[in-house]
Amino acid sequence: MRFLALIGFIVWAGASFGQIRISESVQDLGDIFENRGKVTAKFNLQNPYRTDTIRIIDIVSSCGCTAVLAEDTLILPQTNITLEVTYYPAGRLGLFLKSIELTTKTGRDERDKLYLKIMGNVVSESFVASNTNNELIEYSVAPIYFYPVTAYDASYLDYNFIVDFVNDLTYEIDFYQFSTIGVAVEVADIDEIEKIEHLIKFSQNKIYREFNRRGFKENSVFFEEPVFKKSTNLPPWAQASIRLYSVNFDSNGADTSVIKVSDSEAVLATKMLLEYQRFNLPDIDEIVAEVNFETIEGKLFLNGELDLRGTILMPWKKSDNVRKKTSDKLKKAILKRIKSTTGASQKQVRISFDSLGIHPEDKFQFLLWDKADEEEEETIRYRVKPDKIVPPLLPTYKQHYEGKRVIDTASQAFKHFWKNCLLSYKNGHSVKLLLQSSLSTKRHDIEMENIDLAWIGARALKSQLQSMFKNETGGGELDISIKGIVRGPNFELSNRVETCDYSQFDYFNIIPLIHQNKEKTNIKIKPYMVNFDYFYKGIDTGAHGFQVFADYLAEIVKRDGFVELRMESSISKIPIEETTSNLFLAYNRLVESEKRLKAAMELKLIDPNRIIFTDELAIIQEP
Repeated sequence: MRFLALIGFIVWAGASFGQIRISESVQDLGDIFENRGKVTAKFNLQNPYRTDTIRIIDIVSSCGCTAVLAEDTLILPQTNITLEVTYYPAGRLGLFLKSIELTTKTGRDERDKLYLKIMGNVVSESFVASNTNNELIEYSVAPIYFYPVTAYDASYLDYNFIVDFVNDLTYEIDFYQFSTIGVAVEVADIDEIEKIEHLIKFSQNKIYREFNRRGFKENSVFFEEPVFKKSTNLPPWAQASIRLYSVNFDSNGADTSVIKVSDSEAVLATKMLLEYQRFNLPDIDEIVAEVNFETIEGKLFLNGELDLRGTILMPWKKSDNVRKKTSDKLKKAILKRIKSTTGASQKQVRISFDSLGIHPEDKFQFLLWDKADEEEEETIRYRVKPDKIVPPLLPTYKQHYEGKRVIDTASQAFKHFWKNCLLSYKNGHSVKLLLQSSLSTKRHDIEMENIDLAWIGARALKSQLQSMFKNETGGGELDISIKGIVRGPNFELSNRVETCDYSQFDYFNIIPLIHQNKEKTNIKIKPYMVNFDYFYKGIDTGAHGFQVFADYLAEIVKRDGFVELRMESSISKIPIEETTSNLFLAYNRLVESEKRLKAAMELKLIDPNRIIFTDELAIIQEP
């Protein structure tokens, strides 16, 4: 029998999913009046199973609406419950589209998601229904920026600003039938462009899914070809700068979209008490002059106290010390002004600034608002989806041996890797590395075995890295685990036709073990195996079985920082080709499968350097 097996070290566990039935996933509320109170849509949720109970464990809804179950969170077999979605139209003139995401659980582990949405048009009291279409009087969409730490960093895709960006673009589709999105990318190293393209494709698919959740088809959303350019002005920890924007209605440099439908007011997220931006750092008095103290005094008169929140964005080059000093001075100046005009003390007026933000266009921006103006959580079962800030895995570094085994500290790739390690240490994280030293099966020394040489090289590299780290951090300790391996054909090549590039196996690979997601503990996996025939060249990464296997590998990498695999390729004794041995054919299929696996994992934004092949075996079996 011929087979190829990829063996992870964890046992497989099967899964199935529960599914709620619903007659309508979208409800159009039509025209609703702004000042006549809340409006409610009811969704009937049905459990079609005869024996399984479905539990609703989470409800996430867009800002401005509340989703509440009229009954229990349990849906007993073959019964119905009602989900009430309430929308508050006050101050929200114009078209709206809101989404609701339900997470359900069946049995012990089976989970599923259900997506609902409500839509309508908020009108004023003087509105008279007619067949006249609304007009988009003013419309500009704020772009979104992201500085990925690596070409595999998709952490920003869980942030709420992706959802806001998509929501803003739905107006363009409503009025013009389609929306076009541009992508502008700046990179420090042009050799990384191909990898960044995977990240962009991943981001595009995420945005497509967000539109699909809102009922829009993919043919209503178009992406222009990404525009790349080299930049020397990126933050030292960033691999690139990515800007997503509306091609037709871009509001370059703005932080908030402006949308005016018919005679409606601008749709803004928060009532700002200060919103000021400059290219140069302004004086404190200049900033204070832009604060709306009249509104602050009115709020104090009505409420007796205030909790003010603020954000200060600066260019990435500005030090933490400058940020803190500016924040402290601005806070003191505002409190002093409030006390002089109202007599209020610091117990009555509390001000806090977040000054660690980086402005995407290297400007200085100052924002201040009343915390009471933010959207509030209204029931225990409703929450506005928070930004899920998951620190990305840091960049790895791989270098092939060329003569002496020393690190090329002058290379751009190493500088990027090393800078992120130092910054992580500076931010209070202990830095741990896994160093893998690999040599090929080709003999390197007459007296010493290759595996012993690999371990010697690993120890020498470890010493060099720890010495560098200690010098550059003023005595900091670097925890490094080392591993020596030998890779390549485990048999003698029989003729000139059978060739192998042994140099590809002479390398070292450094993996930072920082920011893993330790919450993922119950990942179970079984080996992936496939039988092959004469025409087989390597694993089919598009097969469903492989995709399931690859998804589990991705989860293990996110949890542990790396995954170790054993690959085995077996072939029968029956001769297949005249010029090459069966063993060499089996080995070639193994190598090709490794390449395909790594390429498939890259599409899932998994750094291939985090996939370690600990054992590669080509064998001949009976008959």
